[in-house]
Parts: sequence; structure tokens; C-alpha cells
Amino acid sequence: MKPTEVRAARPALFVFDQLRTVSIPARKLFAVIVREAYQGPIHPKPKGIATPPEILEACGLDVGEFYSLLNELKGAGLIRVSNAYPFEEVQLSPEAVEAESIVERCTRENVPLEEAFVSLTFPLDKQG
Repeated sequence: MKPTEVRAARPALFVFDQLRTVSIPARKLFAVIVREAYQGPIHPKPKGIATPPEILEACGLDVGEFYSLLNELKGAGLIRVSNAYPFEEVQLSPEAVEAESIVERCTRENVPLEEAFVSLTFPLDKQG
């Protein structure tokens, strides 16, 4: 089976494979980014967008560590940052947008996002 066929069969595979390549602190930041992008308190804003101020407030990192981890996530192809400071917007990369369905499933099943995005213990075979 080709990698693209595997991804089609198990759509969260890209997200989980890429999260395995980054540090635990970067995974924690990814969970915060996803939460803020899809469930965050700042409205109105486009769905799937998070801003550095809301992410920083939610994660408690200092600015230097935040940008270092953000670069790690960008390097893994999980997020994109658009616009210039102070109007930056963080969004999932097109390849990682299936994280939204993982968030929806976590919410439905009352599973913390950290189980999916940090511990990587969320079962893929129940995806959907």
C-alpha cells in the first residue's frame, strides 16, 4: 500500500507520524494550538486560526520558548504561520487539518486532547 493510500485509510496518520518527530513540549503546544484554533474563546475569527496571544495565555510558555517550539512544529509540517508580528495567525497545515476531526472525536468521547496529541495513545482504528 502506498503512503497516500495508508493516509486515506487512516486519515490521522500524518498528524500522529509528524507528532512523533517533535519534542513532548512541541506536542503540548500543538494540542494548545488545536484547542485554541477550534474551541478558543476569541471570536470572531476564522475557524482553524489561533493567535499567538491566545496560545501564549493558554500554554504559559515564555515568548522565546513559544517561538522555538512553534518553529519545531512548522518544521514538521504541522502548522503554518501567516501575517507579520503583531498580527500573526497560526493555523494547521493543509496536511494536518484532520486534527479537527480528532478534536471532534475527543470532545464526543470526553478524551483530553493531550491523550491524542501528546501521549499519542488515541486509537486510530476507531477514527471517524
